[in-house]
Amino acid sequence: MTITDTLEATTVIEAVDSARETLRENGLRGENERRVPQESIDLLERAGVYRISTPREYGGLELPLTDQVKVLSAVARGDLSTSWVSSLHSVGTYFVAHYPDEAQREVFTTPDVRVASIFSPGGRLTPVDGGYLLSGRWPFNTGCRSASWDTLAAVLDDGSDGPPMMLLALLPMTELTIEDDWDPSGLAGTGSNAVTADAVFIPAHRVLPLMEALGGLNLSETTKASPLYRAAFFPFVLVNSMGAPVGAAEGALDAFLDRLPGRSITYTSWVQAEAPMTHIDVSDAASTTKAAALLRDDLAERVMSAAIDGRDLDVSARAAVRGEASQVVKLCRQAVRTLFDISSASAIQRTVDIQRIHRDLDALSLHGALALKTNFEVHGRVLTGQEPATPFL
Repeated sequence: MTITDTLEATTVIEAVDSARETLRENGLRGENERRVPQESIDLLERAGVYRISTPREYGGLELPLTDQVKVLSAVARGDLSTSWVSSLHSVGTYFVAHYPDEAQREVFTTPDVRVASIFSPGGRLTPVDGGYLLSGRWPFNTGCRSASWDTLAAVLDDGSDGPPMMLLALLPMTELTIEDDWDPSGLAGTGSNAVTADAVFIPAHRVLPLMEALGGLNLSETTKASPLYRAAFFPFVLVNSMGAPVGAAEGALDAFLDRLPGRSITYTSWVQAEAPMTHIDVSDAASTTKAAALLRDDLAERVMSAAIDGRDLDVSARAAVRGEASQVVKLCRQAVRTLFDISSASAIQRTVDIQRIHRDLDALSLHGALALKTNFEVHGRVLTGQEPATPFL
C-alpha cells in the first residue's frame, strides 16, 4: 500500500522550509553554544515539529512515520544538529504514548512538549512503596537542554537472581542534573550532555518494561489502537532517525551550489561550474542522496504499513531495518564527502556550512544504533540463517 502525505505534514514542512535560512545561519551559533539555539526551537515549535509524535488526544499531529521522516529531513536541510534533536524529541514523545494514561496526562500538558530519551541503561531503579528510586548517570542525553521530560533506561535493582530487567523511567528534567561535559568535534549543536539522578522517586505508572516495549507492549488505553503507536518500537526509532542524514545530504548540495557561482579551480584557468569533473561529482552526490531518500521512504512505508495492517514485523524484517538504516547513513556520508572533496581549502573554515555538515554526519554515523558494521552484521546473520544475537530489533 502507499501512504500519502497528510495535509498536516505538508503544512509543517512548508513552515520549516520558510525557516530554513535561519536554521542554517544558527548552525554555527549552535555549535559554539553546544546546544540548539532558542530561536531555532521557537521556529520549530511554531511550525509544529514537536507535535509530530504527540497523540491527537492531547492536541498533537500524530503523523505517520512516512511523514515524520520528511519533516525531519526538512529540518536537517537547514541544520543537522537541530534535526537530530528534533528526531530524539519525536522518539521521546512516541515513547511516552506507550505509558499508562496517567503518565501521559502529566506529560502532555502541551502538545509541543519536548521529551529526551536514552535506551542504554545508565542507572538503577530500586523498588520502594509506590514506585522506585532512580540513581545513575546517562551520557549522550541528546536534547536534554531543550526538553521538559526525560525517559532513561535503568536496571531493576530488586536483589533477585537471573538476567537484569531493564526499565524505562519517565521523569521531569527538573529532577535531573545536567553536566557541562559536551564538547565534541561533530554534532556539537545537539547539546547531548550527560545527566545524573540521585535517588529520584519515580511513581510506578511512570516506569515501562523496556524489553516488553520492544516487543509491542503499550500500557495506554488511549493510544494502543493508533497505527502510529502500534509501529514496531525499535524499527520506529531507527527509521525516524533517517530523516536527519538525508536532509543533511540535501543541505550539503544546497551549500555547495550556493558557493559555486564565480568560483575558479586554483592553479588552473578553469571555472568550477564549467568543469566536467564538477558536473560528474554533483550528479553523483545528487543521485546518491536521492537513493538514500528513496530507501528512507521505503523503510518508513514498510514499518508504517505493518502497523496499519496490524501485522508484526518478523525477525527478518526487523534485522533488515537495522542493516538498511545504516545503508542510508552510508549513502548520505558518501554524497557529502563527494561534495566536500571538491569544495576547496576555503571550505575548512568553520563559517562554511559544508564542513560542519561533513563533521556532523560523520559523528552521527558513530551512534550505537546506526553503527554500520554492527547493523550490517545483525542483518547478515539473519540473512545467513543465524540468530541476530540482540534483542534490539
